[in-house]
Formats: sequence, structure tokens, C-alpha cells
Amino acid sequence: MPVLFDGCFGWLHPAGGRRGVVLCAPYGGEALATHRAWRRFAESLAAAGLPVLRFDYPGTGDSAGEEGDPARLNAWLGGIRAAAAHLRAVAGVEEVALVGLRLGGLLAAAVAREVGADALVLLSPFPSGRAFLQELRAVALLAERPADAPPAVGPEGIDSAGFRLTPETAEALRALDLARVAEAPARRVLILDRPEGRAAALAERFRALGANVEEAPFPDHARLMSSVQHAALDCSAFARATAWLAQDVAPGVAPAGPGRTMEAPAPRLRLPGAVERPLRFGPGAGLFGILCEPVAAAAERPAVLLLNSGATPHGGTGRMSVRLARRLAARGIASLRLDLGGLGDSASKPGRRDGLIYCRDMVEDAQAGLDALEAAGHAAAVAVGLCAGAAVALHVALADPRTIGLVLVNPGRFVLGDGVTQEEAIGSAVKPAAAYLPRLTEPAVWRAILRQDRKASRVARGLSERAARRLRIGAGRLRAGLTGRGYARDDVLHAFQALTDRGVRTLMVHSAGDVTLGELEAQAGADGGRLRRMGGLWMERLAGADHSLMERAARERFAGLLDDLLDRIGTGATGAVRGKGPGPPEGTGALRVNHATGNSPA
Repeated sequence: MPVLFDGCFGWLHPAGGRRGVVLCAPYGGEALATHRAWRRFAESLAAAGLPVLRFDYPGTGDSAGEEGDPARLNAWLGGIRAAAAHLRAVAGVEEVALVGLRLGGLLAAAVAREVGADALVLLSPFPSGRAFLQELRAVALLAERPADAPPAVGPEGIDSAGFRLTPETAEALRALDLARVAEAPARRVLILDRPEGRAAALAERFRALGANVEEAPFPDHARLMSSVQHAALDCSAFARATAWLAQDVAPGVAPAGPGRTMEAPAPRLRLPGAVERPLRFGPGAGLFGILCEPVAAAAERPAVLLLNSGATPHGGTGRMSVRLARRLAARGIASLRLDLGGLGDSASKPGRRDGLIYCRDMVEDAQAGLDALEAAGHAAAVAVGLCAGAAVALHVALADPRTIGLVLVNPGRFVLGDGVTQEEAIGSAVKPAAAYLPRLTEPAVWRAILRQDRKASRVARGLSERAARRLRIGAGRLRAGLTGRGYARDDVLHAFQALTDRGVRTLMVHSAGDVTLGELEAQAGADGGRLRRMGGLWMERLAGADHSLMERAARERFAGLLDDLLDRIGTGATGAVRGKGPGPPEGTGALRVNHATGNSPA
């Protein structure tokens, strides 16, 4: 159940036990990678009889504020205090336990005694702010960055995974050191740490201060933190923490009463120039999104549908979707940032594991998002997607004429199917041929191909499949020219032509040198030449940008391009669209599929 307190957005997972749990999330990219697992952890705690509140710190996720606001550390600690108070007020619990992961462990331990925590669980915690900063700085410096990007560590702070930690916040964190605490943070403490962690000294310190401390390994740490897909799996450390917290609490002990009513009106977050509210929609209300509407709406402007970037939750990499939504609201434009099925805070899809991308049934989820926008008074929309979200945006534009504009950013594929993991999608990507051809003169490359080196074989296979696909698509166009039908099932140019004929305006953006330019070349020729000649479609390159637009300057340039597209669409387009009309013209091949079956009429 979505909740709002002190400007913080959160989720309350009701249960009947007398002990409640506040989950204190990790920082930045780790929070994104563990989001789905963190949600599942909250559900398992609630199933064990423990009411749970998970939330976004101020200036993170869907909460109010920005990462660059002053006094961030005090705001984060204040968020934990407010979360504990809110849980006591709405769930009527007698005890509160804090559970913190990584930086969240440091923050939870720092404030546990103040909030009266009866138990504390630290999952791979940083023992001090200095230890956190040391690791964050190392990760930032080791991360691959675009050639034209500014340094990851500089006078403006530490940039890592699209997030920025300011010098002021870093200086405040340096003062946090759990080895110096004078009192035990809680009566009972459980510490689960990775093999190379440094929490053993914390355990000894807390024991010396009178706490009952238990220690255990955190075997899932590397897998949990490595990617969004891996984080979607069950975590044995979370199961251990659940059993420890529930060991002396029987479900259903606390009776219902005043303050324990779990049904409440949807909360509204009032921001400068905007109002945000959570929506649950789609079949069984299983889909989730945040509707951001301007206080002063521009007349008859289309809304914007912001889709997941790969498997990243709806807030976006580096909180990009949140920032875009609030920027659009300042221009009088509404938006819905949503989680497709099996991602973020949306329900799992029957018969499909969580975390998959490029799934054909995601088109139905995106159309449910259009339904939600229409129910809120926004009859037409511009669909925006990055990476796998771009493929979903393309397909929903083909399937639903309420989509009058389209923004595709670094699309890795243009065709949907049964779904792949993020790692599989990355592993199958092949750059433009020009990136490989010069190396074919090198004997070492041919030796690698002949001995079936994995990477060399993948590239060779990808290039040969690309050539075969272009021949097949060309044959389909020749056949369609003679018979009127028979386009190849993955003929992307024909699909874009259908959108252009319908009046859909499209912006396609690629980061300079991005691997997805290989897919563009395979579909439209070198540098997307055939698409560049198509009316109603604009193509742009972003210098100094990575695939996910983690660089702040690249995000700003993209936001400006989106503004330009919305201005080109203008105010007149929405009047022509009222509900669902006929789909795209006959002959758009697999890109005009029956999304329930995946069958093409071509």
C-alpha cells in the first residue's frame, strides 16, 4: 500500500504482528539493483506477521527533494525517524526493528537508539562514512565513462551510476563512525556480512556495550548487487533476517483498532508546480506508476508515458524519470512513470520470471498505462523509452493510436518476444560493422574465430545473422511490392513508415558510439540513413553520453530534445485522438503482432 509521510514516499506492507520493521535502503545504483529483491523481502516479512515500511529517503526515488539539496545526511536520518513514527502510528505496533542494507545499515545503526529500536539488522553494513566514501569513490573511478565526460570525482562531488554525492554530504558522512558509539544501538543485533566485509569489529564493539549480537555470512552479496536481474531472485540472507526477526513474534497477535486501518485514500505529494500520486491499475490492479500532474496545466498538451529503462525501476537510472516528470510538470505537461509487469513495484506476470525485458506482453501493460492516463483526463500521449523500454514504446505506438509521439533512446532491439535477461541482451549486442572490419586484417582475430573464442564467435555470428536478416527483409519488400503483402516479420522501416503515415512524430536518440548503433545499422543502413530520410522522424546523437544517460550533461541535452519534440507536436494533436481507433496499416509485419499470441498477419 503506497504511503506518504514528511515528504517521503513509501510502501506499507500490512501484517498483524506487534513488531514492525522499517527497511533502510542502500544508496544510488545499489538501491536500483536491489529494488525488486527489497520489495520481495518486505513481502516475506509481512507474510511472517511483521508489518513493514520501506521508503525512499528525502531527495531519492519518488520522495520530495533533490540529491543536491543541503543537509542530505540529516534529511536521510530524519527520514528513518519519520518512518519509524509513521509505522507506529498506522500499524499500532509495540516494537520497531530497523533493517539496513549497505549505507542503509550505517544510517539505521546511527539512529536506532534515538527511535527506540528494539532490534537491528545490519546487512553488509559500512562501519563508517569514510568506508562508504572510500568504496564509492573507487567504484566511480573504475567505472567506464564516455570519452568526453567530465571526471567522476571532482569539486562538484562523486558521480556514480548516475547519482551525485555532493561534497557537503560527503563531509557530513565522514563524521559517522559506528566504532565510536558510546551506547549499544539496540538490545538485539543481527549482522550479516560478506566475506571481505569489515563488520566483525562492529559486532565486538556492540557486544562490549551490552548488546546481544549474532553474526552470520551474507553469501548472496555479490549476486544481489551485480545487476537488476540477479537481484530479482530469492536471497538467503533476507530469509535468515526474516526468521530472526519473527522468531518470538506470532502473526496475528496485535488486534485491529484505531490507527490500524490499512485502507486509505491515495496519498498526494505536493511539489512546487506539481502534484504526484501513486496509481495501481491494469488487470487486478497489478501495475504501478506515479502520475505527475502540473498545478497549472497547459491547454490540450499530450501527456508523457515514461517506460522502464531496461529492468530498472520506474524512477529511472540516476532518477532520470523522476526528474523528467517534474520538469515536464513545470511546463504544464502531465506524465506517468510506470513499472511494466515483473519490474519495479508491479506484480509478477503469470508464467514468467521477474526481471525479463523485451517481452511482447509488456505492450498490454503500456496500454494499461495509456488507459490510466485517459482516466485521469489525458487522452493522448507521447511514449518515451530507453533501451528495452524503447522497443515497448515502439510497439505500443503501433498498437494504440492514442500514442501520437514517440521517443526512442538507444534501442537495443526493435522486436519483442518471450523476454530475455538484461545480461543476455547485453551479451548479444553487436556494434556497427565498421567497428570490426578493420580488425579482420589481424591474424590474431582470425585465430580467435577459428578456435571458437566466445567473444569472437559471438561477433562473427552476429554479423552474419545481420547480413542474412537484411537479405530476408529486402526479399520481403520485393515480395510486398509485387503482391501487396509479405513484409518480413522484423521489417522496422516499414513499421516506422506506418507510424509516419499515421502522423506520429518520432525522435530517435543514440549516444555517440553506443553499441545499439549496430542494430540501427542492421535495420536502416549505416548511420540509419533510410530512417533519416523519413518524414516525421528526427534522429540525434549525444556526444559524451553512455548507454543509460548516466552523465548529467547528457540527461540535460536529452531533456531539451524531448521539449523540442513536444513543442513540434504542439497543442493541436490531442484533439484528433479520442480513445482507441484502428491500428496501424496492414502489412507492418511482426511489428503489428497480436500481442497475446505473438503471431503476425504477414
